Parts: sequence; C-alpha cells; structure tokens
Amino acid sequence: MSETPPPILVVDDQEKLLRLVVMLMNRIGFPDVEGVTDGLQALERMRERRYALVIADLEMEPMDGIALLREIRADDALMNTPFILTEASFDFEDINVAHQAGADAFILKPFDMAVLKSKLKQVLNGKPRRREAPVAAETSLSMDFPMLGKF
Repeated sequence: MSETPPPILVVDDQEKLLRLVVMLMNRIGFPDVEGVTDGLQALERMRERRYALVIADLEMEPMDGIALLREIRADDALMNTPFILTEASFDFEDINVAHQAGADAFILKPFDMAVLKSKLKQVLNGKPRRREAPVAAETSLSMDFPMLGKF
C-alpha cells in the first residue's frame, strides 16, 4: 500500500495559471491540491490546515511570493513548510533574495514536467529547518541550488 500524497497549497494571482498548476499537480499524483489567489489568503489557509508544500508565484499583488515566504518563515507554526517559488524568469537578485528568505527551490514557468517532479521529490524529502542555527547563504547556495554551481 502506498502512502497518501500530502496536501499542497498553490498560490498564484493569475487564476488561469493557478488552475493549470493545480491540474498539473493532480495529474502527477497529488490529488489534494488547493489553490488561492493571494498571499494573505494563503496565510489564512495555512493557519487552518497543515500543508506539506507551498508553491507560490514570485510576482503577485498585494503580497508577492517573497513577502509570503518571509511571513511563513517568521511563524513558528509554519516555518518548516517547504516552499517553491515559480516565475517566468528569475534574475540572480531574485534567487539571492529568495534564498536568504528561505526558499527551498525555484521552478521556471512554463513547467517542465521532469523538472517539476524532480524539485517536488527534492523539496518534499528535505530536512526541517532549525531556527537556532541559520545557515549562511554563501555556504549552502550550491547545495540547495545545484544549477548555480560553486562561487
């Protein structure tokens, strides 16, 4: 008997993209996927229910993906929730800021299914965070984001 896939929360202010991501997640084996259109709604849902993962768009209004991530990491009850940021393009500054805020991974839109599956496996099997021993971004960047290589 296989284990039931964990619940996932998707956050995107573009409703068509939100529905598409929810559908993709269902299609690859995650039947329990909820979608919301803004960061405030996401925080509200997360305080009502425990999610195994949040997938959020970087560019949203009124609360963008980084602000949502910072709120989650600052909340003791939510801080260990794995978090993936999505966007059509990332520049180095986006990646640096998101990494420092505690993002677990990035996925470019449109999603490549193999990359999506790989990132999901990596993030859902990750280790919980410990607030008392933050890891410096410089030392962990190449481990958490192998596509960036060593600095």
